[in-house]
Amino acid sequence: MHQFTGWVCVTLAFWFAAPLAGAQSVGEMTRGAGPSRPRVDDTVHEPAGSAYGILADRPRIRPTRTDTPPVIDGRLDDPIWETATMISTFVQQSPLDGAPATEDTEVYLAYDRDHLYFGFYLHYSDPSQMRANRVDRDRAPQDDLMTVYFDTFMDQQRVYDFDVNAYNVQGDGVISGSNQRGGAIPYADRSWEALFESGTQIVEDGYTAEMAIPFKSVRYPQREPGEPHSWGFQMVREIKSKNEENDVWAPMSREVQSFMGQMGVLEGMTGLSTSRNLEILPTVTAINFGSLDGSSAYVEQGTSPEAGLNVKYGLTSNLTADFTVNPDFSQIESDRPQIEVNQRFPLFFDELRPFFLEAAEIFDFTSPINLVNTRTIVDPRVGAKLTGKVGRTTLGVIIADDEAPGRRDDQSDPAFGETAQFFIGRARYDFYAESHIGTLFTDREFLDGYSRVGGIDSQLRINDVSRFNFVGYQSMHRDEQGVERTGPMWGAAYSRSGRNLRLWHFVGQTDPDFRTDVGFVRRVDQQHTFHRIEYRWFPEHWLIDWGPTFEYERSHNYDDVLEDEMAHLGLQLGFAKSISVNLSGQRALERFGGVDFWKWRRQFRMSIDSSRAFSLGVRADAGDEIFFDPKAPFLGRQTAFGINATVRPFSRLQSRLSLDSAQFTDTRTGDLEVFNVKIWRGLTTWQITDRLLLRNIGEYNNFSKELDLNLLLTYRVNAGTAFYLGYDDHYRQEDRIDDERFFTTALRRTNRAIFTKIQYLFRY
Repeated sequence: MHQFTGWVCVTLAFWFAAPLAGAQSVGEMTRGAGPSRPRVDDTVHEPAGSAYGILADRPRIRPTRTDTPPVIDGRLDDPIWETATMISTFVQQSPLDGAPATEDTEVYLAYDRDHLYFGFYLHYSDPSQMRANRVDRDRAPQDDLMTVYFDTFMDQQRVYDFDVNAYNVQGDGVISGSNQRGGAIPYADRSWEALFESGTQIVEDGYTAEMAIPFKSVRYPQREPGEPHSWGFQMVREIKSKNEENDVWAPMSREVQSFMGQMGVLEGMTGLSTSRNLEILPTVTAINFGSLDGSSAYVEQGTSPEAGLNVKYGLTSNLTADFTVNPDFSQIESDRPQIEVNQRFPLFFDELRPFFLEAAEIFDFTSPINLVNTRTIVDPRVGAKLTGKVGRTTLGVIIADDEAPGRRDDQSDPAFGETAQFFIGRARYDFYAESHIGTLFTDREFLDGYSRVGGIDSQLRINDVSRFNFVGYQSMHRDEQGVERTGPMWGAAYSRSGRNLRLWHFVGQTDPDFRTDVGFVRRVDQQHTFHRIEYRWFPEHWLIDWGPTFEYERSHNYDDVLEDEMAHLGLQLGFAKSISVNLSGQRALERFGGVDFWKWRRQFRMSIDSSRAFSLGVRADAGDEIFFDPKAPFLGRQTAFGINATVRPFSRLQSRLSLDSAQFTDTRTGDLEVFNVKIWRGLTTWQITDRLLLRNIGEYNNFSKELDLNLLLTYRVNAGTAFYLGYDDHYRQEDRIDDERFFTTALRRTNRAIFTKIQYLFRY
């Protein structure tokens, strides 16, 4: 415990001694406005409303205020666009850092008290190169998107993303400064859903688009009457066929790690509406289902209608309350398949349910343990959430009442019919750009048991390319048998991500008695160090970039016994036409069952995304592996293989087919096969109209002998209003269900459900 305290003291000293690291300018902005239109403000000054002294040297734009909003139909023929502020200069972030964009882009900006308006004209010298598909909302990452980003608090902690493709497929998401992933422009969390209007028109040399983003769809600081707003702002155009994935308005450099620190400034907006956002989302669901009973007979359970309610209320422009009663998640896509055979540690499955995904980035931060895993709240009867920001403090609170733990077969069990109560509370104080100190407290109460975790975490942006993260938490746990455990965990990480050199160093410990029923813990009793170094060269022709990667990690338990050691060497290559290849090999020690096993393994990865109609991904992993038999473990050979292909024969239809396999052989006995798992999965979507979608998922596991089928028909009016009609069917080989009653290998139905769901969003 003295090590933990020492780390806290060192970290706190570092926080208050560190200089405020502001973003630096990268290049000069060129102007592209026509002579008859308002131009981008030439003045470079401290942004109004900036509390942190950031973005001072970045390009800025002032939208035109209007009293006549446009008709959002994708045609740029409204009078507003004649006087709107216009930008036409974009530069590449990738592949040629800072080079002019190869295609012309025109963007028009205006606003009124309720909306921010955008007009886009995206030109193509060869229109056949445009990539666009008619798909469901948030499902167009493979297309050429036009995206706008807003850092409404201009604190480099959270960014909103709104995008559209040529067929008016909307997308939106949130990027968190606490846990950015995905490279120069981080991946947005697409689970966030916002109401906004858009329209597009395909024209002779590309497409035109319009957006109307309501101010009540985002959170932003309150301002005194007449005081202008200043937001961090970026615009990105993608041209996938040219590998030109990031044409940006505000220039970006690979020498700066921060995406948010390289945004420009959207300024000068005044008189925004102060009306509160109220959303009421009632749902009605009817499910007819059946399943096998204890005697292996299939029984229809009848129809079960239910109603639920979700309410969202904007307490202020920057603080939101959510409340749910009896939420239904039947329309959610099933989990991605994972091979569960011969796994030493539990597998993690992502959260997919909308109520828990809203503002989830507040509870997400860099940590060796996922301390908030809302999938532990299995079946909430009621739930409430408060999220937002007050001054420099970001707040998040979740409470829920979970019915799942009380579903016991024995009615005399004291737990029968009881519910578990969850509380998750988060507060984070932002020092400066992408730097904060935070605290989290989680609690699950069930009968006389409890699971509580509390502590602190921090992130510091040291300079343009470096970050430091620290986390330290303590658990207090009592299970249903009354056994009590307490234990700490801590971790510290340093990362550097420049144009060529990238580093990652981590050291941390997890006590043998650390427990949490709210988070996800893969492993305890561990003292772990990890180091990663990469170097990249950028030839920027047919070979876009390439370079080696080296990793080394080492783990001891609390008795100071070496349990893991791994050295990994890899080579990454990125080619033109969106082709990438990754080759690697590793030498590793893994201790299991008191035995040290040394392993050699080799990996191969390749992805091809060179056309709109077809993309391919392949992975292979072969070498030594342990068979994790607790009584008699041994070293054998395992070959894992995966392939996925996406086919888009026309814009409204696409199908993703995948195969994941793992074969294990006992090399002690002449390559005797121990297991051979193959999981086939097919996901096909047919966008019948712009609002009507049919989705089909089929999956077969040859090891468990299970077949799953799922059909979902969706009629979507907007992000909140939709009608669902679904069919879900599950089969298993008879002798795997009950080998005493069934003797054949025929498939027998184990579960089936037919459901309908209607939800209608009322917004005031």
